[in-house]
Amino acid sequence: MTKGIKRILATLMSMALIMSLCMGSVVLADDVTIDTSKKGSITIHKYDLTAATNANVDTSGFVSDGKKNSAAEDALKKYAIKGVEFTYLKVGDVIQDNDNGTVKLMYEIPADLQMVLGLSDNDKKTVNGKDYFTSGKISKALSDALIKNTETKNKLEKYITSGTAMEQTSAEGITSKNNLDLGLYLIVETKVPEDVVSTTDPFFVSVPMTDSDGESWFYDIDLYPKNQTGNPTLEKKVRNNTDTANVVTELASDSFISDREEYKYQDTVTATEGETLDYYLLSKMPHITSTATYLTTYSFNDKMSKGITYGKDAVVAIYDSEDGINDVNVSNVDESGAVAVWKKADGKFNTTYDDENNTMDVVITAEGLKEINEKYSDKYIAVFYTATVNSNASVVTGDKGNPNDVVLTWKRTSDRYYDILTDECIVYTYGLNMTKEFEDNAGDATKVKFVVKNITDGYYVIATESDGVYYVTGRTANQSDATVFSPAASGTLKINGIEADEYTITETATDKGYSLLKDSINVKINSTKATITPTEANITGTQSKTVVTVANDGIVQGKTLNDNVTVDTRSASATVDQEKSNMKESSDNADSANAEVVLKVVNEKSFNIPQTGRAGIYIFTFLGAMAIVFGLIIGKGKEKSEE
Repeated sequence: MTKGIKRILATLMSMALIMSLCMGSVVLADDVTIDTSKKGSITIHKYDLTAATNANVDTSGFVSDGKKNSAAEDALKKYAIKGVEFTYLKVGDVIQDNDNGTVKLMYEIPADLQMVLGLSDNDKKTVNGKDYFTSGKISKALSDALIKNTETKNKLEKYITSGTAMEQTSAEGITSKNNLDLGLYLIVETKVPEDVVSTTDPFFVSVPMTDSDGESWFYDIDLYPKNQTGNPTLEKKVRNNTDTANVVTELASDSFISDREEYKYQDTVTATEGETLDYYLLSKMPHITSTATYLTTYSFNDKMSKGITYGKDAVVAIYDSEDGINDVNVSNVDESGAVAVWKKADGKFNTTYDDENNTMDVVITAEGLKEINEKYSDKYIAVFYTATVNSNASVVTGDKGNPNDVVLTWKRTSDRYYDILTDECIVYTYGLNMTKEFEDNAGDATKVKFVVKNITDGYYVIATESDGVYYVTGRTANQSDATVFSPAASGTLKINGIEADEYTITETATDKGYSLLKDSINVKINSTKATITPTEANITGTQSKTVVTVANDGIVQGKTLNDNVTVDTRSASATVDQEKSNMKESSDNADSANAEVVLKVVNEKSFNIPQTGRAGIYIFTFLGAMAIVFGLIIGKGKEKSEE
């Protein structure tokens, strides 16, 4: 190769190197300085950290640096939260300040926001009437202010109302805003659906941002703030009313009541017709962190079976814990240690009764919600009321029972979204189905009389008769006040509405010529048992959502959940004089098994006793007649002798 050619090649290589360096410097200049002619964008991805953690999703490796994170999106897509609203506000510009040779970036913060954050005047730089602070000072002030988390969140949520709300997050948990002017933005989570209990802390974001390597600016920013979620709880319980027990004075000691299961709140109870029962609806309210997580709806829809009638006496109480709830009812709630007790007249809740459908709605009013939101995060709310078991054919006897359902509905600030919980309790009652017969089929069954005593609780049964069936109406301690039961002419005797206990049935009268039973009949009924599992609130990522239409609100976002609570039933059984007895379906409800204890009572003819008195009568009559005749003969003889 000649020296000339070498010289030419060297020259070309040098030119190429210079060009490459020049081109590189141009690209570098574009990246490392802000292009003020550009616009930016913010995309927010919302995921349920609670549900993801419970599902053992490892989120520790997901770093939020403003860049799109496809790995995080793929791992968390199942836990996207729909219905979250963010509001953004450009609070100021970004400047590069030169203070006596010290060059740094500074961000504009308005005076009213400075007060919320507690920024110091000593840290600001005023340029053209605007106050600027370094990112370090702003971040430190925000962090310190959020130590008073609820107070600061509330202030910033109020401040941001002058900003612009982004579209609520989609089914994929995404919302975005394009074509943003460059500058410093405050972003606050302002509305959340019902399951979000803790909003993301308010934060600042600069548009554009410097990448995590500190090498360039980028204008399209992806953010991945996460929420903690949680839901309230719900349970409905019933118990036999202790005041009803006091009717039987000799057994109504405190120890008698406190030791008995039926005087404790539980999922199921057995009761007599005519008996008043205590109920409670108990809910642990969800966590509330700030205005954005305030509850906007909290309501109970309670539905009774047809056989039970509301006492229309509901009261609401707030408790620190559920301890002691078993000892509370409508009559003593004022002395129960509640944080607050609300009566209907207080205006904190409304009750509406629908007698036709046998429902009760308890709706917390705006005034009550305000008190809950400000004072009662994570506390327990209880609704106490009474209801009475009817004394008629509307009551279902047997295993089907008389179910009482409740639905809790709650919403937060994103009130197009709601969730519900359901629970249930069941009241069981039973009947006696007796057939009265006579050995010779000739007796009059209507002459037969019985009294029924509950020997478990020590009372006699009181009932009224309707269409040939007795319906229990009450109890008495005195046999003289007890109902005397008598079969129909056909021999049938039905008594509906007795609780599952041990009884004696004593025959007190029968038809002439027939023998009474030697002893009382012992009947023992073992109640139907049910284990009730309430529905659980939907967890993000485990159940799908469904849209329902509400007349006054357009489209409302609801959630798909189990239609009913789970009830595991164990059937009732009975014995008659310690021998297993058959139980038959209800006479009024053919689909309710083990409703009536079947028994038959047969009266035998009395023995014919020798009529010992009649022969003596004949003899004395004969002797009397003979004496009269003899007297007449003697009298005639005396008359002749005197002549």
